[in-house]
Amino acid sequence: MTTDSARSQRTAWLLFGPPALLAALRAWQQWQAERAPLPAAWPLKPLPPPQATALDLFLPALVGLALVALLAAGLWWLARRGHGRGVRAGLLGAWVLACLGGAGALLLRTHNLQNLQAQPPVQAQVLGSRAVSPSLRGTGGTELILRIEGLAQPQQSIISDPQAATWRPGQRLQLQWARGRTHGLYVTGWQLPND
Repeated sequence: MTTDSARSQRTAWLLFGPPALLAALRAWQQWQAERAPLPAAWPLKPLPPPQATALDLFLPALVGLALVALLAAGLWWLARRGHGRGVRAGLLGAWVLACLGGAGALLLRTHNLQNLQAQPPVQAQVLGSRAVSPSLRGTGGTELILRIEGLAQPQQSIISDPQAATWRPGQRLQLQWARGRTHGLYVTGWQLPND
């Protein structure tokens, strides 16, 4: 095997192997979830402060795009100066690291949800709700804004249980919740006052 064909084969393995492993890990996790489903848990996220402007919300994305543009310009400049092989090797390494990072994130998410730490029930009040359609990112359901005792900021959560669609602003409920093993708060159940 010539050096060029060996290099091409190695490049092909590094280009297509990591995403194939990532897809296989995701399929294995889906198979595991069908065999032993994870407990129902809907993530709670702090509601952005009302005084936040559009710039506050989009600034991280704009900074990220600017950094990507600067990096692309720098790589283009290096490639034009005769360092194309090093640029290709760096991009290939970044690709492999990104795929490994995705695999790590999938494993961390599953570990976090498998080991939820139940918290004492708390009182919550519905501040608002709206229907959310299913998409590629989630199953949809009802997005709720909740004021939870003990938390300074209102929280938002998309709950796919049909009962959540009947809750109205001002309604109170007893919330069962849990902390993830490594991060996050999750709604795990609820009880209405008349239950």
